[in-house]
Amino acid sequence: MGSPWTRDHRVTMPVMRIHLTARAGTLVVVFALLLAACGPAAPPVSPLPYTDDFSNPQSGWQTLSDVSAEVKYDNGRLRFTIQQENLTQWSVAGRQFADGDLQVEAQAVGGPTDNGFGVIFRFQDRKNFYHFEISSDGYWRAGIMKDGAWENWEDWAAHPAIQTGSAVNRIRVIMKGDEFVFMVNDQRIAQRRDASFASGDIGLFALTLIDAPGTDVAFDNVSVTAVGDQ
Repeated sequence: MGSPWTRDHRVTMPVMRIHLTARAGTLVVVFALLLAACGPAAPPVSPLPYTDDFSNPQSGWQTLSDVSAEVKYDNGRLRFTIQQENLTQWSVAGRQFADGDLQVEAQAVGGPTDNGFGVIFRFQDRKNFYHFEISSDGYWRAGIMKDGAWENWEDWAAHPAIQTGSAVNRIRVIMKGDEFVFMVNDQRIAQRRDASFASGDIGLFALTLIDAPGTDVAFDNVSVTAVGDQ
């Protein structure tokens, strides 16, 4: 994935920027609150199964369009196009899940392979959530944002399960109590226990790296189903 870079994470409602220096082991988090909004109380846990093929542009996922990034429903997929380098854009579903088997199909449809895209789960707010992402050149990582502090449990490691280039990858997280199983294309990559968040929203995101603008990723067929015996 190259040398260390700084990343800029951006949320759509409210918006925040987080500057991260990864790979080198240094993490600097700088928050700039761009939009403050008090939303309604967290909804009750959503029923399972939940599915969305993005054929209905009113299904509830956040969209955005500005000079730096665009998130939109596009021909039955949720598409992220990021023109600015060093930027992450995510969108949440407006749902609430505890235990569940989260899956989504993801495909880079343009831009550099030195990118990143994946899922957010048990999202509380802009400062509290779990994340799992892969890249088009075959890397992955997972971790937690807690009280505004970013932590990578695993930081950009290569794995043969990840299909490179413009291939479709199925990203999957099995959430069962405080245990998470991370999978790509039905191959188990890692497992982790953490009890910070018992439930929360789900989200999708994509990012660009320094000197690598133009990430263009489309997601399809997101689902959360009941956890079976693994």
